[in-house]
Amino acid sequence: MAEKTIFYQLFEQESSTFTYLVADALSREAALIDPVLETVERDLQLIRDLDLNLKYVLDTHIHADHITGSSEIRKRTGAKTAVSENAQVACADIALKEGQELTIGATTLKAFSTPGHTDSCMSFVWEDKVFTGDALLIRGCGRTDFQQGSADRLYDSVHGKLFSLAPAIQVYPAHDYKGHTHSTIELEKKFNPRLGVSVKKSEFVKIMSELKLAYPKKIHEALPANLVCGDLARKTFVAEIKNGVPEVSVKQVRQNLGKVRLVDVRSAEEFNGELGHIPGAELVPQGEALEKFLQVGDRLEQLVFICRTGRRSEEATRFSLQLGYRHTANMVGGMTEWNNDKGNIYDI
Repeated sequence: MAEKTIFYQLFEQESSTFTYLVADALSREAALIDPVLETVERDLQLIRDLDLNLKYVLDTHIHADHITGSSEIRKRTGAKTAVSENAQVACADIALKEGQELTIGATTLKAFSTPGHTDSCMSFVWEDKVFTGDALLIRGCGRTDFQQGSADRLYDSVHGKLFSLAPAIQVYPAHDYKGHTHSTIELEKKFNPRLGVSVKKSEFVKIMSELKLAYPKKIHEALPANLVCGDLARKTFVAEIKNGVPEVSVKQVRQNLGKVRLVDVRSAEEFNGELGHIPGAELVPQGEALEKFLQVGDRLEQLVFICRTGRRSEEATRFSLQLGYRHTANMVGGMTEWNNDKGNIYDI
């Protein structure tokens, strides 16, 4: 008897990421879940070998440890990209809602919002499988200490949604670091040391608060790229995060003049004074003017804030993040460093 569906589990070694290819065998329609940029060629070759028509490219969340391959695959196949509506990324073709269904031939992928690792986490149920992203790992779970993570919400997502699935449903996570490939809902309920049914929420919250994990090695590269769906052509700078605030250097700003919006938060006197201002920079003084500017701005626009030494622009950057901006950064050293750097010539 011919198989009705096609399923492949693929692995990217550097970030220990699983990518999943699912398809309807009769129609040959397919979806790819959590592709990695470095393995796009591998994935596309498999799709060609199997004579599949890729309909969707799905990300379970905004990843911090690798750059998604979704944008590159969309360019080369015409497939539609999809991620949770909570990710608030304008680059995705489909902003997935709770319970939304995507059809591939005679089969259906159903999206379940499972926030906690990040606020944009989605799990996908397909046939007898659930793709859990980082919400539920094999005998573990994703961290909850950045990207609007919440141990409380993750516990509720797993216990209230994932653990309500049939015990025999197979669990396929986005990562594994110990050589496992899959589990089941029943096994995770029994044996997951963090999230098993015997673990109380207060115990889980305590466990997660005491992990003290180092940030992923690629976070400064991956997050800005994934907020534009992995489209590297749309990136103008990669910010380094210090004390919770993205920072860029004078060199990076010089290399990207005309590509990014510069917002000078000094007074008008300083803007036109001794240190001058960067050509093309907009004067939006810190205080009421800046608040009004940011309240009505595009949260997906790339902004670099500038002041005399970098202190006020750091405050402006922090404030923009609180308002939901995704691509803002502080220019380290401000106009003082800009003027000290005038003699340098960089490749543009």
